[in-house]
Amino acid sequence: MGVQKFGGVLLAGQSSGTGTLMLGNTGLNWKSREGTRAVDVVKEEIGSLEWFRGMQGYLLRCKLRGGASVKFDGLKEVDFSTVRDFVAESWKGTGGDGGRGVELVMGKQLTSGWSWGRAQTVGAEMLMQEKEGNREMFEIPLGDVSQVSMPSRNEVALEFHVDDTMGPTDECLVEMRIAIPDIEEASKLYDGIKAKADTSAFAGESIASFDEVPVILPRGRYDVDLYPSHLKLHGKSADYKILYNSISRLFLLPKPDEVHVDFVMSLDPPIRQGNTMYPHLIFHFLNETAVETVLKLSESDLKTKYDDKIHKREEGELWKVFSKVTRTLTGKPLHVPKTFSSAHGQRAVRTALGANDGHIFLLESSFFFVVKPPTYIRFDDIEEIEFKRMDMEKRFDMAVTTLSGNTFLFSNIDKVEFDNIHKFLKSKKIPLSGTREGPDSRGPPTQLEVDMDEDSSEDEDFDPSKPQPKNARNEEDDDDGEPEPDDDELDAEMEEEVASEEELKPKKKKKK
Repeated sequence: MGVQKFGGVLLAGQSSGTGTLMLGNTGLNWKSREGTRAVDVVKEEIGSLEWFRGMQGYLLRCKLRGGASVKFDGLKEVDFSTVRDFVAESWKGTGGDGGRGVELVMGKQLTSGWSWGRAQTVGAEMLMQEKEGNREMFEIPLGDVSQVSMPSRNEVALEFHVDDTMGPTDECLVEMRIAIPDIEEASKLYDGIKAKADTSAFAGESIASFDEVPVILPRGRYDVDLYPSHLKLHGKSADYKILYNSISRLFLLPKPDEVHVDFVMSLDPPIRQGNTMYPHLIFHFLNETAVETVLKLSESDLKTKYDDKIHKREEGELWKVFSKVTRTLTGKPLHVPKTFSSAHGQRAVRTALGANDGHIFLLESSFFFVVKPPTYIRFDDIEEIEFKRMDMEKRFDMAVTTLSGNTFLFSNIDKVEFDNIHKFLKSKKIPLSGTREGPDSRGPPTQLEVDMDEDSSEDEDFDPSKPQPKNARNEEDDDDGEPEPDDDELDAEMEEEVASEEELKPKKKKKK
């Protein structure tokens, strides 16, 4: 028989679009319609062929000798006899049937909609079958599994590789959890999946480790291990592995209490814990906690891979060492508050978002509200900011409306902060409304404004122990995609900050 062609066929489980499946004397070939992807299987590699009802019609599953399988969806019911006859005539002597040749058979498929059954690993797949019998519900190629964990003794959690070729409206499976009452069976399934899962993206030796790091979101204390291409969080109830290319930006935010420093890691895609998604991780450090760590890197790697931005031995405050090492290994920009200063000389202003109390940081090109829910708003995405309740004596609100139509109401801001906030936002050319106060209608400039106008020094990295500088304009700086301090300059400043322990001690607040 000649070559058999079937159009409009999908490579099941992939987002490569439709293509053409061709059966020839040497094997089968599938090629996407756009020509961006192709799959070739020689007949000697084929162990069995099975026919199922698929999502887009009928599905042909081709099991390979190594245990993996390739599936083609979108075939028609009448194609069964065509494929069966072609394989019987042209692929004689292949398969594991003593030389008779591979045969196309009807697969045993369970379509009752049950969500329970028996899970086991077979070759390079995890099969879910009915509890009594061997009809299949579904199978999971273990090569698609990026992580496997046991959140509890009788639960196995699978996470899958994210397909970067997917369209913005495509849907894909990203996580699955299987509950198994028998603890030994759960452990056996976990070991079987772990042995076959494709965790190559998380390979490598740990470069640095930090124990019992307090994290606000997701709440808990985690042991943090930093690897060449990813980091691992190990907690009492959950573990997370995060690829560095999933980190979009880093923030170092000094809390107004002058005791704590928050280190924020923004993620895309976010991590999940059950039904809860965490697009931001918030590490919560005490300012004075010290640490000393030896990085597992050779001198040549420190020089060639990381341009001597970190050293073999790093010591100092935990927040400083952790942020420096993380920033260098991830290669992501570290954003810190620079020019804004509150009426009390702090980098943030106390406020509430909805019913949640927290602090809003005014960065060079964005707002960041911590702690719950952590909210990041770019200035470029803001349509207007309206000041409300300005007739109140002690408090006012600030409503931020974005170009997408969402409004974030930051309430109960101390009235003494209005001048600083208004002047800062006005310098960023953000449309403001809701106040009759203009630049020439507020009377003589305050001493704070005079000090800010006179201050023309360069912005520095944050150090909670140093006196906070007054607000200085620097329109060229930006914390997201625009010029930021040079890496060497940042590192030099951080090293300089470590020089004097006395300078690093936070100021004691005076008792009233």
